Amino acid sequence: MTKYLLLDIDDTIAPSMYRGVDAIEIETWGRGHLAIPKYIVEWVKLFSKKETQSIWWCTDRSNETTQIEKQLPLKVEGKLMFTKPPKGFWKKQAAIIRFAEEHPKDTVICADNDCDLMKSDKLPDNLHLVIPTGAIRALSKDDLIEIDNLSSIY
Repeated sequence: MTKYLLLDIDDTIAPSMYRGVDAIEIETWGRGHLAIPKYIVEWVKLFSKKETQSIWWCTDRSNETTQIEKQLPLKVEGKLMFTKPPKGFWKKQAAIIRFAEEHPKDTVICADNDCDLMKSDKLPDNLHLVIPTGAIRALSKDDLIEIDNLSSIY
């Protein structure tokens, strides 16, 4: 069984306008400031190296995902595409649910600051939502521990 992490960028791993002393700056070629706290970068690197764990981008910021992958040694498996949602669904939610349904025996974790927009009564049992709780509008160290501890044992 695999643990899939569907990972958002803005206000999840990269706080808005973050300039902390531990900031890892990502070159965006003039498309705005993007920095990720070092503790998140180190954790994501470790997560991506484990054979039974897989990171997928869950963002519409494809230019930034490309830059992050080029500048940091991360193993990212793919990107969710946000197309053709069922009526009444947020496009991103539809893609997340579809991904979880395509991987029913695996653990699917969506780390996204907008997870609270999802209709929680329609989520697959193997899908776990992690909304960042960090004071800097990003995943906290406790959030990362929670992701590490999630499994598909029900």
